[in-house]
Amino acid sequence: MTFEQEEMVRQLRYRIRLLMARYQSLKHENESLVAEKNELLTLVEQQKKDINHLEQQYNTAKLAKSVLAPVGDRETAKAQINRIVREIDECIALLNK
Repeated sequence: MTFEQEEMVRQLRYRIRLLMARYQSLKHENESLVAEKNELLTLVEQQKKDINHLEQQYNTAKLAKSVLAPVGDRETAKAQINRIVREIDECIALLNK
């Protein structure tokens, strides 16, 4: 081989090593990002569950407050109870399907 050919081979090998190093670096970065994404998705799901639980607690507290409310607000409480009963009936109907 001539000197020029040897130099080309050396440069090619050097570039291949650089590409392999960059590939490994990007591969590790990708794995790290995938793991972080999965952690964030898990966190989002947990927060959705927490929000749902807090909304249920809020609705329960709101219902309890309206039941204990003065006579004028009892109509509101009755309407809320009727709404809840309808929702329960819909759930039972869906379960029976």
